[in-house]
Amino acid sequence: MENTTEGQHTQGVDVSKFKKMFEGFKQKDKSSKRRPTQEERLAKFFTPRNDKEVFRILPPLAGRDYIETAFFHVVPVNAAGGTKKFRKIYCPAHNDAKEPKRNPNGDIIRDQQGNPVMVTARCPLCEKSKAILDKQDRSLKGIKKDDMTPQQLAVKESNDKIYKSSLDWQAKRFYIIRGIDKGQEKDGIKFWRFKHNFKQQGVLDKLGPAVTDFMEANGVDFTDSKQGTDLKITVVDADLPGRNRTYRDVSSIYPLGKSVLHADPIVIKEWLDDKTTWRDIFKAASAPNITSEEFLEMISVDQAPYWDDSDQKNKKWVFPGRPDLEEKANTRDQNLDAVKKEANVEMASDVVMQSFDNVTISNVTKEDVGEFKDNAVDLTAEVQETIKEEVTAAETTTEVEAPVETATETVAAETTETDGGENYEDYDDLPF
Repeated sequence: MENTTEGQHTQGVDVSKFKKMFEGFKQKDKSSKRRPTQEERLAKFFTPRNDKEVFRILPPLAGRDYIETAFFHVVPVNAAGGTKKFRKIYCPAHNDAKEPKRNPNGDIIRDQQGNPVMVTARCPLCEKSKAILDKQDRSLKGIKKDDMTPQQLAVKESNDKIYKSSLDWQAKRFYIIRGIDKGQEKDGIKFWRFKHNFKQQGVLDKLGPAVTDFMEANGVDFTDSKQGTDLKITVVDADLPGRNRTYRDVSSIYPLGKSVLHADPIVIKEWLDDKTTWRDIFKAASAPNITSEEFLEMISVDQAPYWDDSDQKNKKWVFPGRPDLEEKANTRDQNLDAVKKEANVEMASDVVMQSFDNVTISNVTKEDVGEFKDNAVDLTAEVQETIKEEVTAAETTTEVEAPVETATETVAAETTETDGGENYEDYDDLPF
């Protein structure tokens, strides 16, 4: 009689050993996450550009907010063809957790109670902003403009220019919302990032009243998966003040009424269970063989590296002023024999696990596996097509310089407050 007891031998085979083997393969596959492509990462950006867009805000993950705050430097960086473009750069000083202060020897500095002295993460761009601001003439402190002499007014004019230049490098406040682009549901979770508006005329100022009115009228959370609401977003062309250029701006946000998040409950569960956060999408700037901090330092001295794909037959990294780094970044080994030892290449010796490392062709005998009975069904004849993965090309847009807040629009705390792609980012939302 056949023995079907779990974990025991069936017809001479130790079933538990093979179960562990296949489970090992599954775990190995889960632990080896494939790095997302640039197209896949761009698909996680929600940037309203069409005249009408529909977006559904998802319930926040545990311990997180509906709308989260993040800080980015909006600064010019090098781009293909010797051009410049404005890019939003993740600020470690404002976004990362504080870390222990260390002395030149690397030892943690402690206070009188023995607790580590905590400081903000270093940000070369914040340092540049402060260094520019420190050039101001402090002799005017406390003097009203009406009481200034002509000479002092000239100094004040110089100070104002310095202040504006400092603002250009200061980290800007942004808001990020996690949700679903109803026009591109196949992309799954997306993140809508928009800038804080000191005049209270931005996206946040339109979104707040819309969702508040919905909740007051319906008595339900606007993110509820069964009775929440989709948001209709109207987008128009807007002029950049003082410049002969336009960009796409959100003019209104309107709730469409109670509705289910999706008709398929499986899809709803998949979206709600997705633990992706904005930090997974808006990453610190990086390039091969340098740290993100070094990347920021290069930006501050106008040597930001960039990916040049203008020549499709010669795509490469460019490091202005650093030919040594450029050569290193563009050296690639084309075959396995030439791969350096430190390269991250999966080897057969890496996947040997104790659960099945003793199972080989040579030590499994006929007695171990028993008699073979052919009761298999040929399934291959039913398979006629290969599943194709659809990747939507990201919309190519022109970067537009972000409007600079004037001194009267800037909150003082913005200057001192300390609390976000892939290897390169050639796509970003416009400054609205």
